[in-house]
Amino acid sequence: MIYQSVFWMMFFILSQGMLQAAPDVRGGSSMSEGLWLHIVQSDTTETDDIYRKVPVITIREREPVLPQLQFIEGARQPWEEPPPDEERRAQPDTVHIWNFAMQEGFDIAETDSTLRWIQLVNLFDRFYQQRGAITYRMGTKGRMDAMELHAFESRHLNLEMEGLRLNDPLTGAVNWNRLAVHKISEFSEADYGAVYDANVRLRDHYIIQPRTYLNFDESKFNHRNLEFSFTQNFLKTTNLELSFWDRRDGGGYSRQGVEGNQVVARLYHQLNDNWLAKFNYISNSLDRQEPFGYNISDPRFFAFNRFIESPLQSGANSTQSSNDLFIQMHHRRSIEQDVSTTFGLHYQSDAWELTTVTDSISTNFGNLELFARHQIGFRSTSATATARSFLLNEREKQNLTRTSWLGAQGELSASQGLTRFAKIDIRTRATTWNDGRLTTEISGRFVLNPTERLKLSIFGGQLSRAPDIQSLYWTSAQFFGNQDLPNEESLTAGVEAAFGLTDILTIGLRGDFRETNYGLFIGDDGQFTAIDPYEVLSGTAWLTLDSRVFEAEVSGTFKSFNSGSMNPINQILDTSGDRIWIKSHLYWKNYLFDRATYVKAGFSGVVSPQIFRTAEYITPLNRWQHGTNEFFNPSYYRVDLDVSARVRWFMILLKWENLFDRAGQLGYFESTGYPMPERRFRFGIRVLFTN
Repeated sequence: MIYQSVFWMMFFILSQGMLQAAPDVRGGSSMSEGLWLHIVQSDTTETDDIYRKVPVITIREREPVLPQLQFIEGARQPWEEPPPDEERRAQPDTVHIWNFAMQEGFDIAETDSTLRWIQLVNLFDRFYQQRGAITYRMGTKGRMDAMELHAFESRHLNLEMEGLRLNDPLTGAVNWNRLAVHKISEFSEADYGAVYDANVRLRDHYIIQPRTYLNFDESKFNHRNLEFSFTQNFLKTTNLELSFWDRRDGGGYSRQGVEGNQVVARLYHQLNDNWLAKFNYISNSLDRQEPFGYNISDPRFFAFNRFIESPLQSGANSTQSSNDLFIQMHHRRSIEQDVSTTFGLHYQSDAWELTTVTDSISTNFGNLELFARHQIGFRSTSATATARSFLLNEREKQNLTRTSWLGAQGELSASQGLTRFAKIDIRTRATTWNDGRLTTEISGRFVLNPTERLKLSIFGGQLSRAPDIQSLYWTSAQFFGNQDLPNEESLTAGVEAAFGLTDILTIGLRGDFRETNYGLFIGDDGQFTAIDPYEVLSGTAWLTLDSRVFEAEVSGTFKSFNSGSMNPINQILDTSGDRIWIKSHLYWKNYLFDRATYVKAGFSGVVSPQIFRTAEYITPLNRWQHGTNEFFNPSYYRVDLDVSARVRWFMILLKWENLFDRAGQLGYFESTGYPMPERRFRFGIRVLFTN
């Protein structure tokens, strides 16, 4: 009897402890019927350092084997519901990762893992090595550079960061300098159809311990970037991130300097398993010396001597600043699902000022926006709808004849799977303003994957683009707008094919066609005008190698403007020359020193063998115009050497720019009139301090 009593007492104590360890799982029968406890799972899941080990215990009914027992009066019995406060205390203190699904029709182009291996302080520079892209940079980082990507021109590009639009409200051009480039988690793009769309999502932090990041880059000609970033989870549900980035650059020539900074404050708090609140503030400021280009009689004979070349303006300066602020609420249906709904209140400001010896130009925009986005999916169909309403004001009231606008925008992206190997993607958007303007666009593609190695894509789009604010309402001593401008109308079509020759070798081909009516350009009289129809043809071919040890690609891009009109601007476009860019890179990557470090090293280069008119930067408008530069740009080449090494939380990045400078060419222009820097060595480090 003594042994039996001891046995039943031990069983009771164990049953009490196990039931309290798993209060959400309770038996359904009385003790008189008997219970048999069985641990069916005791596993752990850990991400970063936030998940605790939670044993999962279930109760399974068996035949009655126990006699009825007497329990202490007032104590909770194993089959009784626990009090609410006790159940709340027993809940695991767990934060489940918040996942954000990519919009339909987009493809991942870059992630934090790919960007960390290159010295990048402006995301625009990635397009320099991107197949299908022809870039127009002005020699120093921090300027409003331009590019032609396939059949897109600068005015056809859109950029969004965490729901915030980063296109300049005055000209509509993308301002890549506003991105917090070292905080990017994912960069996705839709590079087909009527317009190019890109989305950026910033990195979230879930680590309990505080983290401090140091990013530093330095080279000659006053090139320096220094960023300190601190993040701390004060609670497992609350994170604060603060950073300051001092950035500056120079090309060695007179009046090329750029100095500025970026300040970031981010706070996000998980209210419960279904709701997340986010606060984001990013401030950017850039002070630029404006040379207005350099004295050139013939680009072929430009000396590229930084000690004697003189700028067209010796006393011009500009300042461009922006503030991006939002408060957002994110909702998911369960911890296993992605975020499906986002509501936000956004405020953005964008100021630009240009001062010359004889004139001063200034604009200052403020934009207040209500934002909502919802994603749904059913079987092989998914869609994302976005709505915005906004109030835009210009506060300087100096160079615009109208200074306030109300507007709204609706957007829908959808994907429909047809079979296991075929799908259709559609993107459509409409934007309206209270001054009567309306922009509509629709893009689509049909994707076919008949085998693992073959991918085919047919795409097209239609764009009706309203004139931007500057082209309608601008007024200054040199340029003025035209309120009678019609919408730009364009049709696009293209095809892309990629075939895997082997598991590591892929060959690809892409062709694009675009027909544009009423494209906006600036005439000889300084007034904005809509020119006659013209066509753009673009073709790109590439061969890619991707193995465990080597990463390489060779690509060639051809692009031309064609027009039969006698309009002077159309004739300049038609005779602007064929653009041909040949790009290549070869990187070796592997572990060294008994896997203590991982190294990636190799060469990248560009050859432009054909003379053509580059895009033209019009400084008094802070605006680019494609194909109308006065001069033909000579052929040129450039080769860079990169070496990156990572040892635990420490990275070293070494880069030799323009490695073969003065070997066959004195220098080169990407944009005629703005010399690129000569050969220089750049040193960079990335350090993560953990406590």
